[in-house]
Amino acid sequence: MVTGVSVPAAQAQAPANPSYTLKTEPAELTAARNGDPVRITVSGLASGAQASLKVCPKVLPDNLIKVAGKPPWARDNTVSARVKAYCGELKDEFIANPAHMDSATGRRSSRTGDIVIDTQIPLGASTPKAIIWDPQYTTFNKNAEGQADKPPTVSWADNPDVVDPATGAKTRKKYSFRCDEQNPCSVAVTITAKNADGAFVTWIDSSIEFTPTQQEIGVKGCKGAGQNTISASMPERLGRAAVAWNQALCAPTQAEQPANIVSETENAGLTAFDKGTSDLVITGSGGALASQAVRDRQYIPVGINAAVVAAVGWSPTDSDDNGNSLNAKFNGTLRFTHDELANMVTKGGQQPDLDGRGGIFRNGSALVGRNPGLAAVTRENEANAASARAGAESLDFFGVTGESGPGTVPLALSKVLSGAAPTAWVFPKKGTEYFGELDGKSPGVISDLNVLDPGARSLHNVDAKTGQLAVRKTVQNGVVGTGFVCTGGCMSWVITDLATARAYGWAPVALPDGKGNFVAPTKESLQLAADSMQVGADGTVQPGTVTKDGAYPLTFVEYLAAPVNPLIDATCKPMTAKQAQLKAVAEMASGYGQALLPPGMTPLSPGLAAAAPVRAAKIGTGTVKDACQEREEAKNPPAAGGNGATPAANSSSTGPSGGLGSTAGTSGTAAATGPAPAAAPTPESVLAAKNLAESIDIPKFAGAGVLGALIPLVALVILATLPSATAYVAAGRPVPRWLVVALAEIGAAFAMLFGLLRRKSAGETA
Repeated sequence: MVTGVSVPAAQAQAPANPSYTLKTEPAELTAARNGDPVRITVSGLASGAQASLKVCPKVLPDNLIKVAGKPPWARDNTVSARVKAYCGELKDEFIANPAHMDSATGRRSSRTGDIVIDTQIPLGASTPKAIIWDPQYTTFNKNAEGQADKPPTVSWADNPDVVDPATGAKTRKKYSFRCDEQNPCSVAVTITAKNADGAFVTWIDSSIEFTPTQQEIGVKGCKGAGQNTISASMPERLGRAAVAWNQALCAPTQAEQPANIVSETENAGLTAFDKGTSDLVITGSGGALASQAVRDRQYIPVGINAAVVAAVGWSPTDSDDNGNSLNAKFNGTLRFTHDELANMVTKGGQQPDLDGRGGIFRNGSALVGRNPGLAAVTRENEANAASARAGAESLDFFGVTGESGPGTVPLALSKVLSGAAPTAWVFPKKGTEYFGELDGKSPGVISDLNVLDPGARSLHNVDAKTGQLAVRKTVQNGVVGTGFVCTGGCMSWVITDLATARAYGWAPVALPDGKGNFVAPTKESLQLAADSMQVGADGTVQPGTVTKDGAYPLTFVEYLAAPVNPLIDATCKPMTAKQAQLKAVAEMASGYGQALLPPGMTPLSPGLAAAAPVRAAKIGTGTVKDACQEREEAKNPPAAGGNGATPAANSSSTGPSGGLGSTAGTSGTAAATGPAPAAAPTPESVLAAKNLAESIDIPKFAGAGVLGALIPLVALVILATLPSATAYVAAGRPVPRWLVVALAEIGAAFAMLFGLLRRKSAGETA
């Protein structure tokens, strides 16, 4: 917090500025990621105060000439002139548009007395521009010797034409600055308020500094991937936790990174784990999303999460000192019934003032009447008010989004709604072109949000996107309140998990428990839920089976699946050091790592915490022979749960969470009985591959050079051709021997990269 300081002492302006305090949330912005929300609050000022923001370079240039029509020329050192000349016009790479921070404004609240500006961290460069009164970037010409100064010909101009020798084109230098990890920036807060005499004065506070980093979440303080680094598949929501666990293990001694984080959908991660491409996988629904289950495994609980529907937007629940409506970023808890939630995602996003979204956002509806934050979002007529609440005010987005691809979030959501709201969890009768054979029927239990729009034509139930970055961009207006769409308030909606919602400042809604009491997703309600859920055959608690009152109904448990049999190399020899690394990661995640979980990811309940070390102790206790056999069988497996095979066998469990002494989480070995059907590549799978290649930050080991830089490109090719690889193996065609030998000779230092390359080779035709 900065108290009563407007500008550095050397740049102080009039001494009559009133005292005030300025703070940011979060307080520390030296490593804030591009797109992260930030709140700037100015407190202690009299009524009528207001503020605006501009992005500036950390070191503000001081080279201006004071505007004049003739000599003598004087320097202009005022902060206001320099901010006007050198700041702003930053293009934010996250949104590919001008940075919101450059145009954000705020007025004093009559209720709190504060000026609150919600914005986000930008990263990018400013648009190059001429600065007429800066000699180095001026458009004026330098006068000839003895020639009198008269703009546009002046003696101080120092920006001559640069002639392109090839084209003869003339250009001059233009000013630009950049905000990124190597170039810190500052925020110029221009404040206007009454001083002690009651007169309005304006000054600039440049004390807020920030150093933006890229979107990717990377492991820092370690050597990077090394000889014994394991491959860990997981959905994107686990990224922050996995980075924290990695850093806790390797940063204190600057050792090699224990686990290379591979972000992919849960079904893809489970398949990669079963085939041995990944050494562990994290999932929130045990083996429910697995297409095959040959590898013997232990499911070790590492955290409690939840599926949520989160509100993203602004609600005019406040007013300024003149009585005008004042938007506030919505961070309250709305209350939805199961029927309302089911109608919201099955009845279409168009015409919410009629039957779209089941009519739940119309004036006078039970939902709007129950939630003042929604009722406050108004427009000049009912149709537009309903559209603003539903988020259907643009031509390309109809208000509800989430991550596409198979995952625990849609699985948990649909299991609850299909049971608790069976009459509402039904598609409208619109024709087979919209819903195919499900026209007028229930979608049932689903694992992919895309299933909610199954036809050739879409009603925009959920405009699902590939990856968190795409989802965030989709709700951009709601995040920062830009554009006319947020005049009078606006809402968008994201189907996601609690940890992701907390990371981005989205507001999860509360849902009814068994008695109809609305329960918000909190640490207490999630732990209560986890201890009441049913245990499946694989020893994991099953999403959608919460039974206790006061428990959040969409809770699920994140499990780290690790192999019972030892890790082996291409020649079926045990990899002892890598095995130790795997066990260390599992023990960290389920033990000390519980204290490192990000907001929204809840530590294990006592029952789950007791089961974790018992299961972790069984990692690697099998035989090399069984590990080698599993790998061969996984090349041509039966479908999970088919042909007599089950994802896991659980002979006993002492309680809902698989308490101390439980053997829950151990799978039997499935016999290979025939080729599995191959899936053709789809545009969505290619988009998923591209998202992975662009979003995963793979720390490079020493000497990786060009090869290390190629990893994201390799990941793109691999995942785009993964369905073909499945077909290759399913057809019984062996992996080329030369590749197996090459893998063994190159060594474990390149194991992750060439393990991925092996996926690609398996998809090639002979």
